[in-house]
Amino acid sequence: MEHTGQFVRRGPINPFVDWGFKYIFGREENKDLLMGFLNQLLGPEIEIDNIRYLNTELLGDNPELKRCVVDVLATDSDENRYLIEMQNASDHFIRQRLLYYACRLVDQMGQHRQSWEYGHINRVFAICLMNFTYEKDPILRDDYQLRSIYRDRIFSPLFNIITLQLPCLRSQSAAECRESYEILLYLLQSMSKRMKTREELLAEIEGIDLPEHTKEVFRRVINTVEDDLTDDQWRDYELDLDKYQRTMSVIRTGREEGREEGREEGRTEERVRIAKALIENGVSLETIVKSTGLSEEEIKQLS
Repeated sequence: MEHTGQFVRRGPINPFVDWGFKYIFGREENKDLLMGFLNQLLGPEIEIDNIRYLNTELLGDNPELKRCVVDVLATDSDENRYLIEMQNASDHFIRQRLLYYACRLVDQMGQHRQSWEYGHINRVFAICLMNFTYEKDPILRDDYQLRSIYRDRIFSPLFNIITLQLPCLRSQSAAECRESYEILLYLLQSMSKRMKTREELLAEIEGIDLPEHTKEVFRRVINTVEDDLTDDQWRDYELDLDKYQRTMSVIRTGREEGREEGREEGRTEERVRIAKALIENGVSLETIVKSTGLSEEEIKQLS
């Protein structure tokens, strides 16, 4: 086995690391995996047969708008747009963040198009995989649209936010999962925690009654392994993996201290403590924003 520092290349890529998630779902070579994930999550309402990746930096016409960089951004042949985020750290403002992202997707449709009109707005999906829970009684999946508060009627199906709270997935095997997208989430969870070997996961997939094309997506995800990375890719992944592990360690410590204090000011202090620790560990400003929910300005004041 090859050593390049602290880590050894020996198993599936960790999909909860930003670099790993983008490597699996955000590359042109793997766009069939992204289509497979979206079709499992959104089907049978939506059937995606082609997809094109977009620049993951959400820029607006106004330079004063907040700069947003997301994990994966793509559009299908009908010009529907899909934003996917992997969030590891609890974010007090996750609802606001997803609402803002979805609005920016709609806004981008009208930029720099002289013949554009409101009828050209297509569907947008802001999808967030959360390695935490953000509400009192969490569920694995929740779908949000614009609805009437007086009548059970959708105002518009164009605006969609989907949250996936991964701690709510408690399946111990692929066979225990009820939906095909749950199987994929279970695989990602297992790959991240190295709960089972690649061979064990592949054997589980073979033992389930699923369409062959769905099984192939699962096989491809499981077989996205560290051994296949080039030296340059491995260095990038290793650096991000190191930051991920340090970040999660800091967050766990902060959560424990925050639980002991148990007050709103304690939660605010927790985010500040985490931000300071991440700054000391050389973590990027973008990652600290995602990990704490603090603004760039608040974080810069702590430096």
